[in-house]
Amino acid sequence: MKNEKKISKKAVREKILAFLDQSAALPDTRKGKFRCGMKHRNALVLATSYEDVPRATALEFFHEGLILYILGVPGGKIANIKRNKRVSAFVYEQPMDHSVLQKSLQVFGEADLITRRDRNRLFQRKLKQYNMDQVMTKLLEPIAREKNLQGEASRAFIKKFIDACSFIRITPQRMILKEYYPDFSMAKFEWEKTKSRATRRESE
Repeated sequence: MKNEKKISKKAVREKILAFLDQSAALPDTRKGKFRCGMKHRNALVLATSYEDVPRATALEFFHEGLILYILGVPGGKIANIKRNKRVSAFVYEQPMDHSVLQKSLQVFGEADLITRRDRNRLFQRKLKQYNMDQVMTKLLEPIAREKNLQGEASRAFIKKFIDACSFIRITPQRMILKEYYPDFSMAKFEWEKTKSRATRRESE
């Protein structure tokens, strides 16, 4: 393994942001038979836990600076976050290709939930911003058809399901970026949140 390179905290942050820029999903408003409304890229594995029972889930994610956003459907991960905000996440490039430089990012932080019930305006804004209303509609329409729901009944079913979802917002406390080189060596860069006023504003 290469020694940890001594670069500034700002430079490490820029490296992490560049990796998130190339890894996070993007809204896709183009129409087409095989288009879901999202441009898929590297997935994120989110680890949550409660009472020493861990749970890991592969998810699509978006980012704003170092803050990560995920639309989560009701289930175990949401229940865990409600009881334990401490989470970890991992993003990595796949498939592994030893002929080129590849990267991975490990995230340690806290998660909070943005719901329509508690923060309706913010929930709506994120839903539109990331085109997730269209993505969820695309995914839920086949389920509505299986239930023999049509027209207004189908739209009501889809709306109810989306309304029950939560945006998971992850504010990182510590991040580790690793770079894997073609000669099989590796470099590691670590970022840690400070208690400065500017950093607190970033996580709000």
